[in-house]
Amino acid sequence: MSIAILKQRLNQSIDNFSEPAQIHNRFVRPSKLIKTLELIERKFDEMESIQPIEEKIVNSILKLEKQGKDYLTKRDWKNLAWSLSKKLLDYEDKILFTFKGSELIEQFSKMDPELLKVVYFPLLYSYFAVEQAEINKRPNNWIQLRNILNTNRSTLFRATLRPKKWLTTLTDHPEVLSLDPSKRFIRDFLHNSDDSRVSSQLESLSIAPNSWFWDSLVNSSIKSVKTMNEDDYFKVIPRFLLLLEKNPIYTTDILTALLERYASTSKRTLVHEALKNACLTQWGNPQYDSAAGWRNVNPDTRKMVVQWFVRADLEAFFTVFGISADVRRFNYWMRFLKQVTLSEVFLNDQAMRYPTAQQAEFKKNNAGRFKKIVGKSNASNAFMIKIGGFYIVEFSEMNNATYFYRKLPYPPFQEKTGKVEITSLKSTSKAQFYLSHQGAWEKSFDRRLQELGIFPD
Repeated sequence: MSIAILKQRLNQSIDNFSEPAQIHNRFVRPSKLIKTLELIERKFDEMESIQPIEEKIVNSILKLEKQGKDYLTKRDWKNLAWSLSKKLLDYEDKILFTFKGSELIEQFSKMDPELLKVVYFPLLYSYFAVEQAEINKRPNNWIQLRNILNTNRSTLFRATLRPKKWLTTLTDHPEVLSLDPSKRFIRDFLHNSDDSRVSSQLESLSIAPNSWFWDSLVNSSIKSVKTMNEDDYFKVIPRFLLLLEKNPIYTTDILTALLERYASTSKRTLVHEALKNACLTQWGNPQYDSAAGWRNVNPDTRKMVVQWFVRADLEAFFTVFGISADVRRFNYWMRFLKQVTLSEVFLNDQAMRYPTAQQAEFKKNNAGRFKKIVGKSNASNAFMIKIGGFYIVEFSEMNNATYFYRKLPYPPFQEKTGKVEITSLKSTSKAQFYLSHQGAWEKSFDRRLQELGIFPD
């Protein structure tokens, strides 16, 4: 006798002795017995999800091979259903993706509905227990398994007097057996920073941590970035950056999606510090051709991020590393922002050893992007940008000239060491020309740059 029937008969017996409205007046409610029944129910539910030991599964497989399916018990069939998610015997892959798996799937597809009720949960577990890479290699058996589960789900629910929690969950979320299993969960996933919301909704399905389902959910969420409206997109950037930290395997897909979407927004000229720093950490400096990660985005998107770095470098140099905020020079070079393809900051001994709080923050966020000036302890901090075919070097103190070089002013070995001689940056003999900041210097700079074919954006 099943638990559900026992519970039903108990309630009927109570009804037979009294009118429903008077039950609680004449008889004490058997709460202790009901609690015991509920406890037994939970135990049975837990037992259903307990996997048999490998030896029993193997014995059932061998029994099928030696004696045939007519000699298998319900327990054997259940063991065989569990076997689909296992690597057993001499098989290199999980049984689901082997010829033996094909034979079993064929048997399950023809199975009597009553017997299928017994094996449905282990089949469901096996459906979720495989990884996306395994499915990609041999998808046919997995697709057939999904069809079996999807075809029989409604029938199983209607035929079950007291549906188990996992069956109720499956009925509430039938899309997990569809061609787009994770679409419905994207919003919850993106608006819950610890991933718990979706996990709790589907907890009773016992989905493995390395299941294809989670991979599908992440990838579907990443793809959804492309069609989000701007407000929603900007809200989920922190969530994706957190996801990237926890799951480095998705780094390229996440950064590519976020950057391409950002490039199409109305705020593309505004620097997103967190996204910029994540890109620098994962892919390196977008201004260098050697940074291979940047090949994943369109040239225009890469150019957008280069401009982020240039703007940040200009702001830092003329406000953080100068003696006082030099708004005049900052505004001048910002007129050429879209043409700058390279920017570098060179720090003196003071900024390297005893940085201010703002300087320390800049160094932290730009690790590997700045160099140390050597050769003169009291040298000014320096800044270099490349516009067209010229490398232009500015110094933090206004009494220094601006130097224009036809090629990179420092030798390659200094690039590798991260240390650049002051004489490389400040050389009247190597420079094509140099200009001083006297009077209305902006006009003389404009005149000379225009002679070189360089005009403001």
